[in-house]
Amino acid sequence: MGAGPYFFLSYAHTPSDGTDKTDPGYWVRRVFRDLCDHIREMTTVEGELAGYMDSSIRAGEDWPGSLAESLAACRVFVPFYSPRYFISPWCGKEWTVFGRRQTSYQGEWGNGTPSAVVPALWAPVRDSQLPSCVRSVQYAHAELGQKYRQYGLYGLVKVSSFRGDYQRAIFQLARRIVDVGESVAVEPGTRSHLEGARDAFAPEAAVPSSKARMLRITVAAGALGRLPERRSPLYYGTTPLHWNPYHPESGYPLVELVASIVEGLNYRVVVRELDHDAELLDCPEILLLDRWVLRDPKHRARLRELDTGHRPSTGLVVPWNSTDPDSRAVQHELADAVDAALPRATSLQRHGGRAAALGVPDLGSFRALLPQVVEAAANSYLSSAGPALPGESTPRFKLGSAGSPSGGPPAWTRLGL
Repeated sequence: MGAGPYFFLSYAHTPSDGTDKTDPGYWVRRVFRDLCDHIREMTTVEGELAGYMDSSIRAGEDWPGSLAESLAACRVFVPFYSPRYFISPWCGKEWTVFGRRQTSYQGEWGNGTPSAVVPALWAPVRDSQLPSCVRSVQYAHAELGQKYRQYGLYGLVKVSSFRGDYQRAIFQLARRIVDVGESVAVEPGTRSHLEGARDAFAPEAAVPSSKARMLRITVAAGALGRLPERRSPLYYGTTPLHWNPYHPESGYPLVELVASIVEGLNYRVVVRELDHDAELLDCPEILLLDRWVLRDPKHRARLRELDTGHRPSTGLVVPWNSTDPDSRAVQHELADAVDAALPRATSLQRHGGRAAALGVPDLGSFRALLPQVVEAAANSYLSSAGPALPGESTPRFKLGSAGSPSGGPPAWTRLGL
């Protein structure tokens, strides 16, 4: 392994607003360059080895591999805290991968377990937004200034009247990075891809008890070989269960994220495709709808049939990606198609104050909204269902008619992902 960067900048990408007038990464890159300039002056590192951020990757490079290689070789990990940072699966994976590397103090003077993590505040974060794994890591250092603690680096670099506060904060942050880099030794890591790493910020899934409630996840989505004309294949796989509307922000099928969140709410999970005709268990349901399937007459008819027998215990969620150029071009057309195909389901969501579920534009919004839809569907089911029979039980996992036996692995582990 060659020499690595002095520090690795971990930050959450801000989605584009869909125009060519803004560059969401401009201010992060400016702060990164200023940090690198200071570190080159404070150390003997040269050129690009002062720091690493992913926007420096050249076209054609292995993006996840480049990230993993830098994480395996850098001296210091610098996460930029923001509300968006802690809902980013990629940032959580970077935290996990760096955290696997063993650390020790240089020399004999250190006490306790050293850390090579130097957090910086990009935008103000409430204590309640901090995952448990980061709450013991100090980030609001007094020497960075009161304005820094109040507005974060983004506020300081963006507002011209804060120029002096910004220069002070960025200089002190660079000093702290160098202090840690020179006093803490970090063992080299392994160059492994990030896709399989655990998201350190994801809620710990509660293990469903034998009496946990059942919830069905139904996916109505396209698949490779069955897409509408001129629809990009980037968001699809071999079956509807591989649908990933938030590509590239998310590296996994949406159903995997949904099942993880739902199990974290102490439900047992049933996953099925819309077209599967297996006998359905009596339980609340979440319908994940890819609006592009409404261009297919067979899918429209199937959804109308579902809506005709619609129960209040079915929660409709319609993910779409604000950065997907295909979807932006036909956003209103497809939204109208959802209303036409599922008038009862869409009406229930609007009347219940969950209109946002009918067009969820990014991964962070989806994570925040899904538990609300699950709770509403479960409450509707409980208000209409009769009491359970004594000793009544249901299998823990089922995927169509070929579900795994009770206690088997979650459905998505059998998709070949």
